[in-house]
Amino acid sequence: MRSETAALEAPTTRIVLDSGRGGGRWWQWLLLYPSVGVALISAIPAWIDQIQAARIGVGRRDLAQAQEQNRLWQANLDCARLQEMQRIKTNRNIEVGAQVCPSGDVLLLLKRTDSDEPSFHWVSGRLLEQQASRWLEPAAALAASRDMVSAQGSQRVLYQRWLRPGLLKQRVREGGETCSDLIINTYTGNVVSRTPVGCGAEF
Repeated sequence: MRSETAALEAPTTRIVLDSGRGGGRWWQWLLLYPSVGVALISAIPAWIDQIQAARIGVGRRDLAQAQEQNRLWQANLDCARLQEMQRIKTNRNIEVGAQVCPSGDVLLLLKRTDSDEPSFHWVSGRLLEQQASRWLEPAAALAASRDMVSAQGSQRVLYQRWLRPGLLKQRVREGGETCSDLIINTYTGNVVSRTPVGCGAEF
């Protein structure tokens, strides 16, 4: 009878998580719920992209394109001083300028009449080579020529330097002796600020 009573009174062994004050250690939860760990780990790249996009001021979907634009600015920085950028105005009142670099990459300047400042956008030479057959069709060339009117002037980069990653300062001469210092966001191509200056002023 005692043996049966002892067996009944014997403490049962239970596996209990070390609850402590936090309701279990984090690694114990991951062991019990591996799907939670997988979800957290798989979300890390998205979080990193979100942080990087916020840091440079673009949406997460535009991050790859913004990084490519900045890469092309860095790869072709010396090209900006090799030639003047001729600007024309289309019959839709949009100013367009282009500068072709030895790498084959093309820097485009676009300015709408309702905008105070232009924006700059790179087109990769590799992309142009891939699409050359379509872009050089006679019909496309004819349509482009109809949209263009007489030249509106030129722009030449005199000096330039990096202020910090993603922010480029340029001194440009815009016809005659008129100069301005531009601050360009090389991720978005937007002109952050423009300051009229003397062409010989300290840079």
